[in-house]
Amino acid sequence: MAQQTRVLIIDDDRTILTVYEDLLGQHGYAVTTCGDGTTVVNVLKSGSYDVILLDIRMPGIEGTDLLPLIKRLEPSVPVILVSAYCDETERDYYASLGAAAAIGKPFSHETLLDTISRALNQEEGIPVVLRSLSLREGRDVVYRKLILSALRKTNWNQVHAAELLGVSRHCLIRWMKRLSVAV
Repeated sequence: MAQQTRVLIIDDDRTILTVYEDLLGQHGYAVTTCGDGTTVVNVLKSGSYDVILLDIRMPGIEGTDLLPLIKRLEPSVPVILVSAYCDETERDYYASLGAAAAIGKPFSHETLLDTISRALNQEEGIPVVLRSLSLREGRDVVYRKLILSALRKTNWNQVHAAELLGVSRHCLIRWMKRLSVAV
């Protein structure tokens, strides 16, 4: 039997949590809910998740404050912001914090299911512009982009960035010096 996709939902509204649980449960997702932003770290440590839905406005700690913490603990898990306060002009800001997507409430069930599906199947695109056909120069441009992307994803933590890139910290630092990447 195939393993169910595990979804963590963080929202202070119990009614919304019930709606999410019912909807996603009907579509074969294994749902865990968290109604308090202050307990998220314990919930993340107690289980693993394939995708996280996060409300922005919650008492105590805001979703935009939780997002970098979640990405530090689970950098590869896509986080979808779901809130009545998702503003189209803020999408770049949400992405810079690590959000895979942001959808505004109210939304259709299809929108939520489609966004989750896209986040789970999302491959990160890193745009590269080459100024010549030099392999050495092209390699350096790609390495620089990969290193900067890994550092951003790990909140500039070199140890975690090296793990994400699959190299030693020493190797990462050597490449950072070679490519003049300053932290």
